[in-house]
Amino acid sequence: MTGTWTLIRLILRRDRVLLPVWIAISALLPLSVASATAALYTDQAARDAFAAASMSNPAQLAMRGPVYEASLGGLTAWTLGSSGALIGALVSVLLVIRHTRAEEETGRRELLASGVVGRHAPLAAALTVVLAANLLLGLLSVPGLVGQGLPVGSSVLFGLSTASAGWAFAAVAALTAQLTAASGTARGLAVAVGGLLFAVRSVADSEGVAWLAWLSPFGWARLTRPYAGDRWWVLAVVVVAVAVLTAVAFALSTRRDVAGGLLPARRGPATGTIRGAYGLAWRLHRSALVGSGIGFCLLGALVGVAAHGMDAQVDTPQFRELVATIGGPGASISEVFFTFVMYVLSQLVTAVALVSALRARSEEAAGRAELLLAAPVGRVRWALSHLVFALAGPALLLAVMGAAAGLAYDGGALRVAGATLAYLPAVWTMVGFATLLVGVLPRQAAAVSWSVFGLIMLVDLLAEFKLVDGSVRDLSPFVHVPATLLEGASAAVVPLLGLTAVAGVLAAGGVALLRRRDLVPSG
Repeated sequence: MTGTWTLIRLILRRDRVLLPVWIAISALLPLSVASATAALYTDQAARDAFAAASMSNPAQLAMRGPVYEASLGGLTAWTLGSSGALIGALVSVLLVIRHTRAEEETGRRELLASGVVGRHAPLAAALTVVLAANLLLGLLSVPGLVGQGLPVGSSVLFGLSTASAGWAFAAVAALTAQLTAASGTARGLAVAVGGLLFAVRSVADSEGVAWLAWLSPFGWARLTRPYAGDRWWVLAVVVVAVAVLTAVAFALSTRRDVAGGLLPARRGPATGTIRGAYGLAWRLHRSALVGSGIGFCLLGALVGVAAHGMDAQVDTPQFRELVATIGGPGASISEVFFTFVMYVLSQLVTAVALVSALRARSEEAAGRAELLLAAPVGRVRWALSHLVFALAGPALLLAVMGAAAGLAYDGGALRVAGATLAYLPAVWTMVGFATLLVGVLPRQAAAVSWSVFGLIMLVDLLAEFKLVDGSVRDLSPFVHVPATLLEGASAAVVPLLGLTAVAGVLAAGGVALLRRRDLVPSG
C-alpha cells in the first residue's frame, strides 16, 4: 500500500472539478425533491392519492418500486431511491476505471510503479476516493432533509442508502478492471452488469418477486426503507458485498501483469489477417459489442416479461385515466410502460456508444495511433473506422433490445424494435458531441463527454419532477424523441431527422478538426 496517500492526492487534484460538482448536485437533489413534494402534496390525503396512483402504475413500479409509506420522507425516498442509486453507480464505475485500468492502458501506472509505489496502492487509492465521495454526498444530503422537518435518523439512513449503490459498483468496477487489458471493455462490462442488476430489481418490484430484489444493489438501496421502518441492518449486506468484491479484486490484481488482464488476449495468427483500418477497428470493438449485445438482449427480454399481462393486472379507472392522458385515447398500459422504460434504457446504450466513440482518443493517447498512421493510412480513414462502430453499435443494441422485449411480450419484435430505434438519433447526437471533443479538446474529451452525459441524465430526472423549466429540459436530445408507440411513426420524422442532422454536423466537425491538429499523447 506504499504511496496510497500520494495517489489519493493526485486523484483529487485531477478530479478537482468533477468530484465537487457531482457531490454538490447529488447532495442538493434530495432537498429539491423533498421541497417540491411538500409543495405539491400539502396534506396526507393528497399524498395517499399520489402513492395509490404510483402503486397502480407498472412503469413506476419497474423504475422505482413500491411506495413503502406515503409520508413526505417516504415519497422523497421513493422518488430518488433507484434514480439516485443509478447515477451514483454510473459515476462510480467511470471514476474507478479512469484511475485504475485507464492508467495502466496509457502506461502511466508503469511509470508510477518504477517509483516508491506499492502493488495495491493505485487500486486502494481509487477505491478510497470513490467510496469516500459517495459517503460524503450521502451525508451532505442530511441537513437539507432535516431542514424539511424529516427525522434525523431516517435522513442519515437515506443518505447512506443512496451512497450504497455507488459503493457496490465501485467494487464491481474494481473487479472488471482486473479482467481485461482495455479500459473501454472493463467499463462496458461494469455498465452491462449495472443494467442487468437494475433490470433484476425492476422485475422484482413490478412482478412482485420480492426475493429477486436481494440480488441487486439497487434493491438493497430501497430495502433499507428509510422513513418507513428504517432497516439499518440491510447496510450490513452492502458492506459484506463490497468487502468481498474488493478482496477478490485485490487478489486478482496480484495474478496478472501490469497493463495486462486476467483474461489474456488471444494469440494472433502467424501471418497478419487484419485488412486495413476498418479491420483493426473491428478487432478492437468486437468484444465490447458482442458482450453488450448479449447483455441488452437479456435486458430487453426482462422488460418484455415485466410487461406481459400488464393490461389485465392493473386495469383500474385511475390508471386508465393516466394512460389516456399520456398516450391519448386507446393507448394501452404496455405501450406506456415500454415508452417509459426504453427512454431510460436508451441512455444506457448511450454509455456504451460513448466508450466506442472515445476509443480513437484512447488509441491516440496510448501512442498506437501514431504507429498506425505511419503506415499508408490517412487520419480521416482511421477516425471513421472507429466512428462507424460508434454509430452502428448502438443501432444494433437498440434493435436487439427492442426485438427481445417485443418477443417476450407478445411476439411483436419488429414493432417494439422500431419504436426503440427511434432513440438512435439522440444516441448519435452524443456520439457526435464526443467526436467533436476528440477533434478540438483531445485531452479533456473523455472527462467532458462523460460529465455532459451525466448532466443530461440529471436534467431528465429533474425535468420529470418539474424542477427545471422547458428551456433547460430541451438541452437533452432524448426529450426530442417522439413516443412512436403512442403517437405513431409519422410524428417521428421531423424531430428524428433534425437530431440526425445535428449528430452528422458534430461528427463531421470532429473528424475535420482531428485531421488538422497534431497528435496529442497521454499526459
